[in-house]
Amino acid sequence: MEPADLLARMSKMFRADIGPAIADEYPRTQAYLSSVVLQKLSLQLRNAEAHAAAETSERAALVSDLEHLLAVAPVPASVSDAVASLAASGDAGLCALIEVLYAAREELDQARFETLLGRVRADLRRSIDRRMEVAA
Repeated sequence: MEPADLLARMSKMFRADIGPAIADEYPRTQAYLSSVVLQKLSLQLRNAEAHAAAETSERAALVSDLEHLLAVAPVPASVSDAVASLAASGDAGLCALIEVLYAAREELDQARFETLLGRVRADLRRSIDRRMEVAA
């Protein structure tokens, strides 16, 4: 049995069998909460590979898109450096890129700043949507 299936089965057992069999309110609540936690872990395990692949693919697309957007006109070196290190630095690199974009906001014209930041926000939105699949 796959770990995700085992956790889902345990979740169902806590919700359908153990929780209703407990008379005291606090332990019964804890059984139901355990069911929710186990179900969430099951979904995370089940989706882990697909989410990691999507994250990698989308990050590569983000870097490619940003490189094309930067090639249009000169940008501050800090912006191009942050984009260059983005692929290898994960979420920390994305945070650093956002900070650099805001720091260079005056050097970039407003439209270009919005375009670059908008592309980053689209990537962040997709990442949040994937995480919400598990939270729902």
